[in-house]
Amino acid sequence: MSSPSKRHVPLLLGSGKSVAMSRGGDRKVTLNLTSMIDMFTILLVFLLKSYSADGQLVTVSDQLTLPKARVEKKVELKLEIQVNNSVIVVDGDPVVAVDAELLSSGNSIPVLVTRLRDHLEYSRQSRGTLTEDDMKINIQGDVGIPAILVQRVMASCSEAGYSGQNLAVIKIVSSEGGDS
Repeated sequence: MSSPSKRHVPLLLGSGKSVAMSRGGDRKVTLNLTSMIDMFTILLVFLLKSYSADGQLVTVSDQLTLPKARVEKKVELKLEIQVNNSVIVVDGDPVVAVDAELLSSGNSIPVLVTRLRDHLEYSRQSRGTLTEDDMKINIQGDVGIPAILVQRVMASCSEAGYSGQNLAVIKIVSSEGGDS
């Protein structure tokens, strides 16, 4: 055991240089900022690519209460139609007010068909061509709306050219492994 009064004396190697000085201690150490920024950029891209957004992808309006159902398929981000008891909203813009005439029998809703066709035409012009994914639409319907209204909205989507229609619901998680 060494006594506390003794100091550690560096080993000197010829002409008064210590081991640290003989390894290049006279040079200044600098950080290579370009390499460090490249490393952080790669790390950021890796983390963003590996981030998984399994949560709620669709924003639900405060005025809607979505129905609950057992679902197998996740929602894809597409053009959204929100239907409640007072208005039909396409991509955040109110299109048609819901009234007694709209709830009476009929097929498609002409104003909605026009708005949806305009959206398809805009997509066609901006992208040059339309894929099958561009022909899909998400419909969010409140629990309390009449079935005839949902039926007319779906007929309007079909008439406008949207072949795939998804109804947004809240997933029910079953506690048992089997079907009930």
